[in-house]
Amino acid sequence: MFEMQCIKNEIEIKGFNSIYYFEFGKDFSHAPEKHNFWEMVYVDSGKINAVTNGIGCTLMQGQVIFHEPMEIHAHVSDNKVSNNMLVISFTTNSPSMQYFKSKTFTLDKTGKTLLSLFLEEAKNALGEISGDYTNKNNLDFSNAPLGSTQLLGCYFTEFLIQLLRSGSTLSKNVLSSKKSRSIANNSLSELMCEYMKENIYSSITLKDVCAYFLLGKTQLCKIFRESTGESPMEYYTRVKIKEAKKLIRENNYSVGQISEMLGYSSIHNFSRAFKKAVGMSPSAYGKSII
Repeated sequence: MFEMQCIKNEIEIKGFNSIYYFEFGKDFSHAPEKHNFWEMVYVDSGKINAVTNGIGCTLMQGQVIFHEPMEIHAHVSDNKVSNNMLVISFTTNSPSMQYFKSKTFTLDKTGKTLLSLFLEEAKNALGEISGDYTNKNNLDFSNAPLGSTQLLGCYFTEFLIQLLRSGSTLSKNVLSSKKSRSIANNSLSELMCEYMKENIYSSITLKDVCAYFLLGKTQLCKIFRESTGESPMEYYTRVKIKEAKKLIRENNYSVGQISEMLGYSSIHNFSRAFKKAVGMSPSAYGKSII
C-alpha cells in the first residue's frame, strides 16, 4: 500500500557548460565550431543566420535552435539588423534529446517565460551573465544562493519538456531547403573570405582553410564556388594581388619586400602570379603608376 512510484526522468540535465547573453551588431560572425555538449540558441531580438554542418536557416525573434554534440555550427548576422541572443550549453545523455536534432522552434508565451526565469536565476547564480564572445572562462557558481543551480536545472528541464510536448510549436524543418542552403553558403563564404583577408600577410593553403572551418576539401570548394563563382585559392590570390598593387602604389617597399610580406615563397612566384592577374610585371605596374 502506498508504495513509492519512481519518477521517470525524460530529460536529465547533468550540468551547464556555458551561459551567455549576447548583444551583437549587424556584422557579427564567428568561425564554425564544435564541442561535446548540447547548445541552445534563442534569438531574443533581431535575426541571425544559423549554419549547421554547412546547411543553414534564418532564425527570427522568438525562435530557438539546438546544436547536438560534435555538430559543426556557426552564427552570422545578416549585415542588416543587430540581434540579441541567449546561448545555453549543457550536458545530458538523455535519449529524448534526439527529438531536438536539426529542428528549430518558435516559442510560445510559456517557453519565453521559462527562459526569462532561467535568465534571472542565472544572474543570481553568477552575479552577471557574460556577453563577451571571447570569454571562455568556466562558469563560477561558488557564490550562488541556496538552490540556485537546482532552480536553473528545473527551469531548463521544464522548458525542454514543454517543447517535447508541444509539437505544434515546431517550425517546419528548414535545414534542407534550397533557400536555407543558399543562406548557409553565403554565410560560410563570407566567413571564409574574412579568414583569408585576415591572413593576407601569411601563406595559408586550402588544407589550412578546410581545417579552420572543419569541412572537407570537396564540400568547402563547392560551397565557396557556388557563392562567389571562384575557388578559395583563386580568391586568396586575388586579394593578395590587390594588396600588392596598393603596396606598389604607395612606393614604400621594394618588389622583393612586398613578395616576402605577402608570404610568397620567392619573388619569381610572386611576379608570375602578379603578371597573370594584372597583365604586367610588378615593376612594370609600378612604372605605369608613376
